[in-house]
Amino acid sequence: MRVQNSLRNMFFGVSGQIISAIMGFIVRTVFIYTLGIEYLGIEGLFTSILTMLSLANLGFDTAMIYSLYKPIAEKDTYKIQALMNLYQKAYRLIGIIILLIGLSLLPFLPYLINSQTTINNLNIIYILFLLNSVSSYYFVYKHSIIIADQRNHIISKIHAVFIILSNIAQIIILLSIENYIVVLTTQIFFRIIENGYIAKKANTLYPFIKEKNKAKLSKKEKKSFFKNLYALMLYKISGVVINGTDNIIISIFVGVTAVGIYSNYLLIIGTITTFLSYIFYSITASVGNLIVKESEEKKHFIFRILNFANFWIYGFFAVCLWNLIDPFISIWLGKQYVFDKYIVFAIILNFFTAGMQDASSTFRETTGLFNKGKYRPIFAAVINIVVSIILAKQIGLAGVLFGTVISRLCTYFWYDPYVIFKFVFKKSVKTYFFRYLLYLVLVLISTVITDSLGNVLDNNVYINLVVRGILCLIIPNMLFWIIFKSTEEFKYVWSIVSTLPNKLNSKELAKNA
Repeated sequence: MRVQNSLRNMFFGVSGQIISAIMGFIVRTVFIYTLGIEYLGIEGLFTSILTMLSLANLGFDTAMIYSLYKPIAEKDTYKIQALMNLYQKAYRLIGIIILLIGLSLLPFLPYLINSQTTINNLNIIYILFLLNSVSSYYFVYKHSIIIADQRNHIISKIHAVFIILSNIAQIIILLSIENYIVVLTTQIFFRIIENGYIAKKANTLYPFIKEKNKAKLSKKEKKSFFKNLYALMLYKISGVVINGTDNIIISIFVGVTAVGIYSNYLLIIGTITTFLSYIFYSITASVGNLIVKESEEKKHFIFRILNFANFWIYGFFAVCLWNLIDPFISIWLGKQYVFDKYIVFAIILNFFTAGMQDASSTFRETTGLFNKGKYRPIFAAVINIVVSIILAKQIGLAGVLFGTVISRLCTYFWYDPYVIFKFVFKKSVKTYFFRYLLYLVLVLISTVITDSLGNVLDNNVYINLVVRGILCLIIPNMLFWIIFKSTEEFKYVWSIVSTLPNKLNSKELAKNA
């Protein structure tokens, strides 16, 4: 049942992401040609500011979902009601805090833009961004029970529908009146309706959560919850700083136009990352269920499977990105929007090292190891800011991204697997690092071979894109298959992939939709 739930969540999540990606590229293209790259830079900057403000969340969502695994598995209605009551109150308070902090930043906006801008009404645009972020906090707490119950495919389907409607509306507005403020207002409208609809769906699936009740956690349960929350808060701070400060630092030290160009690369990388994260996010609840019920040996085996899948998927996409992202942007927007290769290398290295953490992150979150090394994320955040600023002054935009990679390698890269192997599997972590090195070498070899052949067969940009695409499909996958075809990990993954059509037939999907 766990595999079935995970596959169902992956199918709908990935399908929804494909729709979102297609619509996103259409909207981005219309956006650039109607409003210009400067507006795109402002959008990237304000999005990063609001990512920083999401620190107020304090990791509450992760703590909540983790806390729901056991009561859902045991059908403990009272405990679920108590947790949902706590979550509702906390998230409404969080929304108010984010709104107040966000408004207090208004006077400082000019200092975050390293150039004169021709964009008018910056304060109004920022306030609309802020309202878009805050509006979700009123209903979003009800998402958690659906996710913890291994049914986030429901959220994926609803999100896909509203993404289509929202993007169509934005395209019409951009082509007809070219008004960014109206576009942002439209985004807010559709986001409120979407979250309200998901909340209503949660009420239908779990009618006991809408019943008036006074269910509360015991003092012991509250103490345990807030202990985990405190550790998660530190992780949250680090994650937000590492992922949310790049555009702010680029805007200050390089310029808002560079943020706009980088945002095009980030759209492609972000689309792929979101696409891939659905695979791991879809199985998180199933792993949580496994942690509660299975042996250490079974947990270790599943971790090996996830880590292997992690490598193959992210390694393949890293090879594809190196070979295809520049030709694609040249065709899509023009050569003036293409970065130098050393910046592209920094972007892809950041993508790969972040992606290779997915298996470790999934197990860390589902095993509740929040308090182990809880101050390490603070070190990661400090390293990221300091190194990114130093390198930004020396080598520009690439330096900001190298700073992010360095902070990750100094902290998460080695400590998360160490803790998981020590406290969950009770095994030496050496095999993990040996495998990681092997995986990295294979990705580098695949990239060099594919790029070298692509250069030999270089023609015009369209033919080059097609030729490189074919090489990317063949070379890394063939190399990975030759090396790993006899391993347990490959055989297990292949057994699932080969039976996927039967497990996701139309009757099954209709039954579980």
